[in-house]
Amino acid sequence: MRNAIVLTDLRKNFGEVQAVAGVNLEIADGEFFAMLGPSGSGKTTVLRLIAGFEIPDSGKIEIAGVDVSDTPPFNRDVNTVFQDYALFPHMTVQKNVEYGLRVKGVAKAEREARALKALERVKLIGYENRKPSQLSGGQRQRVALARAIVNEPKVLLLDEPLGALDLKLRHEMQKELKELQGALGITFIFVTHDQEEALTMADRIAVFNDGQIIQIGTPIEIYEKPANEFVAGFVGISNLLHEAASKAILGKTGTFSIRPEKIKIGSAFDRKASGIVTQVQFIGSFTRVDIELSQGDRLTLLKENDGTSESNPVLGSTLNISWDSKYEFLVG
Repeated sequence: MRNAIVLTDLRKNFGEVQAVAGVNLEIADGEFFAMLGPSGSGKTTVLRLIAGFEIPDSGKIEIAGVDVSDTPPFNRDVNTVFQDYALFPHMTVQKNVEYGLRVKGVAKAEREARALKALERVKLIGYENRKPSQLSGGQRQRVALARAIVNEPKVLLLDEPLGALDLKLRHEMQKELKELQGALGITFIFVTHDQEEALTMADRIAVFNDGQIIQIGTPIEIYEKPANEFVAGFVGISNLLHEAASKAILGKTGTFSIRPEKIKIGSAFDRKASGIVTQVQFIGSFTRVDIELSQGDRLTLLKENDGTSESNPVLGSTLNISWDSKYEFLVG
């Protein structure tokens, strides 16, 4: 498959701060790709380098096989959707969407037709004559998306575009973004610090930290087989068994990760442990239970609420737990 984006040994410093430290990355044409990491990890800087808002100190950026490392943003076949939407408050919805086409000199009739088609794709027909101030946050986000896709870019860059939305609307927009990307066939590069967003929408994920990519993989690979302790701790809830607990329970040396949903109450599986219940949290369809092992490590398990609350573990009690050894992974 052809690559939409290729980054080769990409580096960027801001004074003494090394924001991007030798990133190599290939993103396939038509892929929904997420760049995930904490604040300051380098993911947004990489996005800005692809967009052309920053120039790399060294390395190469290729879009559809063309080296654009020194090409200005307006000559790159990409569009960017920002978290703050960046809409023109004095323009109507339709005029906002048409703006990029008007700058390019597209004839009025064509740009109006293309703008209306883009608004239809984001389910905003009927809102074309409203101003941004007359829209909800989710509707403004859709306008920003329409303005970006109306230019039919090779790559759409999304810089934490759902961060300002409430939880329910964010979940709705995650689904709509994924459906839109599938319908358009455009490469989406989505920057987020929210691991649930990345796991939900992306075909593949790059996990960033300290200006470097720590791991690249599918959501299942990143979640179930984290490359190291950082990835295990950042993506989802992770249980870590360090040296003393690993030797006592697993008979192995090193640090191992076990996801909380793999741990069950009782002794049905080959790995067995026990600990003191330190916290019990009812969270709707499941209960989160934290226990402390005698070796000092803390483990979290998720118990499905398929019975009554009286069956939940009691704070301060000793709880026997077990898991299948195939779900433990060496991370350090």
